[in-house]
Amino acid sequence: MIYRHQPDRGRYHQSLYDDDYCLKPPTLLWLALAFLSRGALLPILAGLGHYARVNTDAVALMRGLWRPDQLFPALFAVPVLYSLIRRTPRAARPVRWIWRQGRMLLAVAAASDIALALYSLKPFGDFDGETFLALGACATDAYFLLYALFARRLRDAFADFPPRLSA
Repeated sequence: MIYRHQPDRGRYHQSLYDDDYCLKPPTLLWLALAFLSRGALLPILAGLGHYARVNTDAVALMRGLWRPDQLFPALFAVPVLYSLIRRTPRAARPVRWIWRQGRMLLAVAAASDIALALYSLKPFGDFDGETFLALGACATDAYFLLYALFARRLRDAFADFPPRLSA
């Protein structure tokens, strides 16, 4: 499959390439996807924690951090996380398509998370722990938005995908 942008193979150190000679996704991408997918991941982790007999306070904390409005940004981030996990030469066409659109989906997830967090803020004067948590999430989202839009290595990683296996 031909991509519009091909990464410059001489730009990065050899250790940044995988066995298929594709640029490895940066660790910060994993963190961004985990953060932006939290609307879908937190209920799953809380459920698994309950069945794994994790401390009830930890499970209650995870449930307390979850808000329903976090599901909307997760709709954009979870497919990218899935394509990151399935990034192999045997990947199907939809996975490859999602990967090529990954930067845009990551940016939309971060921007929508910022918008929803700002919308949920309380008026001035009513600052509490929840407000500071929302402002911290906005700052983190803004960082990930700028990262998705301007990081060259991220652009190069999304342009690179292991070639299909020959039959």
